[in-house]
Amino acid sequence: MCPCAHCVKRSGAPFQWWLGFPTAGLKWTGDEPVWFDTHPGKTARGFCGACGSHIAARDYGDSEIIGILATALDHHDTDPALVPTNLNRLAEAASWLAQNDNRHAAAG
Repeated sequence: MCPCAHCVKRSGAPFQWWLGFPTAGLKWTGDEPVWFDTHPGKTARGFCGACGSHIAARDYGDSEIIGILATALDHHDTDPALVPTNLNRLAEAASWLAQNDNRHAAAG
């Protein structure tokens, strides 16, 4: 998950939920996204050419992994394998989100 100011502003939510996929073997079931350089020379975001929905991101210099928004995937809300495991850029998160980060809580 990413709570950086850029993801928050673009999504209208306190964070975006990304999944990393290897680009090798990745096949789009529809048209490939339309890519836009949101951070020129650093990051490009992929949008649906038909409706404009944001669905993916790729970082320049890393051709091995592509980020797909979890909400762009079928069954993102019911698939038990899709569980957030990493909160990036915690220092930039809303204070209430950082307070609820229990990844390091002792197992009881």
